[in-house]
Amino acid sequence: MSLKDKFIAQLKKSFPGLNNEPLDNLIADNLLSPFQIELPQAVLPQAQQIISSFFNLREKKSYQQHYLELAALKGFKDPGNKSIMMSYDFHLDENQQLKLIEVNTNASFLALGHEMYKTLELPLPVPDFSWDEVRRDILTELTLQGKTSTPGPLKVAITDEAPSEQRLFAEFLVYNELFKSFGWDSRIVDYRDLFKSFDPQFIYNRYTDFFLSEDSSQVLKNKFVSGDVCLSPNPYEYLLLADKQRLIEWSQPGFFESHGLSETEIQTLRKAVPASYDMGTANTEEVWSQRKNLFFKPKNAYGSKQSYKGQSVSRKTFDTLLNSDIIAMEYIPAPEVLLQTPEGEQKFKYDLRCYAYQGRLQLVVARIYQGQVTNLRTPYGGFAAAVFK
Repeated sequence: MSLKDKFIAQLKKSFPGLNNEPLDNLIADNLLSPFQIELPQAVLPQAQQIISSFFNLREKKSYQQHYLELAALKGFKDPGNKSIMMSYDFHLDENQQLKLIEVNTNASFLALGHEMYKTLELPLPVPDFSWDEVRRDILTELTLQGKTSTPGPLKVAITDEAPSEQRLFAEFLVYNELFKSFGWDSRIVDYRDLFKSFDPQFIYNRYTDFFLSEDSSQVLKNKFVSGDVCLSPNPYEYLLLADKQRLIEWSQPGFFESHGLSETEIQTLRKAVPASYDMGTANTEEVWSQRKNLFFKPKNAYGSKQSYKGQSVSRKTFDTLLNSDIIAMEYIPAPEVLLQTPEGEQKFKYDLRCYAYQGRLQLVVARIYQGQVTNLRTPYGGFAAAVFK
């Protein structure tokens, strides 16, 4: 039985409601890698320390006040709740130091990743993480937003743009079955159809209009701003942690110190955060002279859209990036491993996705690939288990 078939069998075993779903068509052949990434045990507490330090920063009153005006300009304020199932994505450098690639408030693959470890019969990186913790996290989100329990099952929506057309629609189906197993009324709904025939109390948001600024997002934004619905993740959390403009600010001398972090937290974050520049305001010749050590990508895009490795950027392309919504980040090469494939030994790259809620690390998966960026199309690549020894 192939790894894909084993994975599908595990999903159906965990969630019997999936037995009638065409998972064979929904799970891509290269979604899971047949390989595992072995890492030193010390990487786990390092990831936890970085995540808890970022959350402590996020919780500082001075940090939140720093962005009050920006949030108001975007048309929202602090809703009280945070972001379930977010991730911190890292490369591991030659000194086994985790280097932040980005913070992702609406990260994919936590549910499928949990089931991947079951399929492979491997221990979870965080042994006490469970589905019940996800249930508690969602109830915590509702409490933080000020929602009180109401009679009847909790009404939950899982939303995105055209959910059934998304590459990981299978994960939406898994979440839907998971939420139903909690006794909740759960549905998968296109963000444009929310509130038409269903009035959810909680929305698990995978839609990538991060600030809900599109015209088609205004109904959802109004419900979020008014507090009628608990939206997680939401624009406020994205603004505080995932907007790539934060990377630029975090890399500025004195930024962490100005918000009262401990010396240990400051050192933790300084080691993890790459030097970053705003292409809209940066010193042009300084950035051009350093371009070979930089990576360019849009501040508010997702995946690898419009990303450039500085070493291959021509002056003409560079000039088009000036005065644009682009971030130039210190280039942290992805770690590489040699893996034995049926075609012989091949070199692969990988990164690490560390899922968290508030300040707690919950799961770690690797993404194995070849080429410039993760793409889930590399033969023998894909999501993989991280084994800590």
